[in-house]
Amino acid sequence: MRENMKKVLITIITIFIFITSQAQITVTVGSALLQNPGTDVHLPVSVKGLNGQTGGIGITGLELHLSYTNTSLVYDTTLNFTAAMPPTQWFFGGNGVEYSTNWLEPAGTKLNIPDNTVLFNIVFHYLGGATELVFDSARCLLVDSAFNLIPGVHYVNGIVTPSLGSGESRWNGTGPWNTSANWSNGIPGDSTNAIIETGEATVLSNAVCKAITINQGSVLNVSPGFALTVNRNYTNNGTLSLKSISGGTGSLIVKGTAGGTGTNSFSRFLDLGSATPALVSSPVISATASVFGSNVTEKYGESTASWTTIPGSENLESGTGYRISGSVPSTATFQGPFNTGNITRSNLSFTGSLQAESHGLNLLGNPYPSAIQWEQGSWSRTNLDYAVYVWNDYKYISWNGSVGALKDGIIPAMQGFFVKSNAPGASLTIPSGSRLHSSQPYYKEVDATANVISMKFLNTADTSHFDEAFVQILPGSSTGFDGSHDAFKLNGSSAYPQIYTKASDQSMLSINTQPDFVSIPVEFMAGTAGSYKIVFGSLESFNVSQPLFFEDKTTSTVINIRNTGAFVFSTDGSTQTGRFVLHFQEVGLAEGTESVFSIWNNGSTVHITPKTGNMHADQIELYNLTGRHVFSTSNLDLPVTIQPDHLTMGLYILRITTQEGIYTRKLLVR
Repeated sequence: MRENMKKVLITIITIFIFITSQAQITVTVGSALLQNPGTDVHLPVSVKGLNGQTGGIGITGLELHLSYTNTSLVYDTTLNFTAAMPPTQWFFGGNGVEYSTNWLEPAGTKLNIPDNTVLFNIVFHYLGGATELVFDSARCLLVDSAFNLIPGVHYVNGIVTPSLGSGESRWNGTGPWNTSANWSNGIPGDSTNAIIETGEATVLSNAVCKAITINQGSVLNVSPGFALTVNRNYTNNGTLSLKSISGGTGSLIVKGTAGGTGTNSFSRFLDLGSATPALVSSPVISATASVFGSNVTEKYGESTASWTTIPGSENLESGTGYRISGSVPSTATFQGPFNTGNITRSNLSFTGSLQAESHGLNLLGNPYPSAIQWEQGSWSRTNLDYAVYVWNDYKYISWNGSVGALKDGIIPAMQGFFVKSNAPGASLTIPSGSRLHSSQPYYKEVDATANVISMKFLNTADTSHFDEAFVQILPGSSTGFDGSHDAFKLNGSSAYPQIYTKASDQSMLSINTQPDFVSIPVEFMAGTAGSYKIVFGSLESFNVSQPLFFEDKTTSTVINIRNTGAFVFSTDGSTQTGRFVLHFQEVGLAEGTESVFSIWNNGSTVHITPKTGNMHADQIELYNLTGRHVFSTSNLDLPVTIQPDHLTMGLYILRITTQEGIYTRKLLVR
């Protein structure tokens, strides 16, 4: 017995030594604190644990993706590459919201990188405001010498913060807020009392100050897509103007009191040119429906699930949403004292309209001149389902707190939204703590939560209009409709594709949570005949061993979602139910890429041959590992040989689209 215990102890010690000898692999993007707006910041990207000679793992390739806020940072260039990985070996660049880069060791041999080596510096022009650079860890990858993905990599995000500024600074002149010469004591920061003494200042970045005073005759503009945060009190004896265009609006958050005798003006662009309505809420206390001019203003009635026109003289209640209809784009301008405190809407209607999806629907609205987030701050909900629904030009998008097409639960400034009461006496308090600055536009379109699959449904001839449905496996939820987790399907315009799933009680859902991995009916409404596609997303949120299959009962086709990523089918446009099923267990399936095609390449010449008979490819595409499209050809009969021009050495994704499905394959060009 003692000898056996000794062996077990030795085994445990050996395992412990092996584990501790493997260095934690870390990729870090640096931070830049207390920076002056208008300057360039250099952010180093460094690594640890990639030296095979000191217990780490040598690598042959890597790919990194970093998101950033384009109202604070503008990508400039990448500099100072480590000598072991010269710039000619890298692909890199920014697209306004994401920085991406990839590297492949030219000879395919292992490279050992000493700890704390700076791979390169990313250079941004800094516009102001605190902002974070966030690794998309689901898409980042490191490859070892056997060309396997290295697991367990730790990614450390970076931040950029503004200078605290002086105690007081006065503006005199005309120009952008970040014009240092127009400030008496430097550009304001978190600790600065800013005074717009004379002239006109325009916020063209994320500006911040401790307190602000706008003198009589002076003007402060906040341009669309940019923001001003006032940490304490706001006094306006001149003019404040938040501008708005189709891409969004200026944003203002005042954390203290708001006063003064001046004019507060908040614009909201209404894109009514396509004859689709907008759902709007007033950010000020005293506005009337006359701000919408000749456009039609309507209130929603829950008891009849219908709309009623209101006159221009009617007051717009804070926290209530209104539907605005017209035939041409226009801009509504609200003037008056604006909301800075909590807003409560009580006695929400629950009278029982006929259809389950409209029963209890109440139209509320964001009452602030900034965005709000559904989970941020101390929301108070009584007798309400948790989901929120926002009109997005031609459809409704929803959010259940962790999943949905309403990204991160962010509701833009002055945006109307629906909630559902589930009993009489329902109420909702929107806290001032929910306010945030967001560049999310007025909705015209998840962070990876465990066990979530998204389904984007679109007409292949019109990829700009689509609908989405989500399925989440969540222990403790119910198989039927669950107001704590699910979201009903609210129908959008019948002219565009719509998709939803069904719960066990036949509820039609845009977000469907299930307690276990059960098969789920997937329904659609196409509107017109044609070729359609369902694109599956968030597959990385599932365990790699979890089966994911999709069945078309009409054509007796089953695909492995992990192999194809999308399903293409045809319909005559008529209403058809029971055609599709999402499975979380193995069923008969169409074969994957390896079984369908023989693919090989000699340099940049790629040979594609079907393994049985001939096939037709609607499109063949190549992407590099940053996601940039580098080659495309269409309408090809297979077998075929393609010869993309100017391919440099590296890894690529080959994508073959056929009527049977979409197939992908990685190619290494040497």
